[in-house]
Amino acid sequence: MGPRLPAKNFVINWLKALLLSPGVLFPAGYLLVYLSTNIFLNADFKKNLAQSVNQATGNSWQVSIKSLKSGLILDSVTLQDIELTPTSAPESNLQHPAHTITIQTLEIPCPNLEKLLFSHTERILSAKVICKKILADERIAQ
Repeated sequence: MGPRLPAKNFVINWLKALLLSPGVLFPAGYLLVYLSTNIFLNADFKKNLAQSVNQATGNSWQVSIKSLKSGLILDSVTLQDIELTPTSAPESNLQHPAHTITIQTLEIPCPNLEKLLFSHTERILSAKVICKKILADERIAQ
């Protein structure tokens, strides 16, 4: 007589219990928040940040960011390949036209990053903080 196989219902019920256990639900929920935050950062927040840089510089600089990535515990933002391009050459420096400034990687502490998904005011404040840090690094890079 061969080995006895467990009943089909037993295996299905065991898998349901495993998937609904807190040890699986919490990491799955956190992964969902983490991935949705990264998707949001690269979709909408990049546009908000570009508008914030334009306003802060009086429309004299445009920013281009290749990617935004949140930290593992949602406490920082890492910006990759930031390019600051002047919209027009300054009149006082016609012999040496302004050039594009490139910052390879910039990590900015940004607590409560998960709130960007749910709060419009938090989005605006975070965009302004990140904008100030980019402009500060831009001045250092010159």
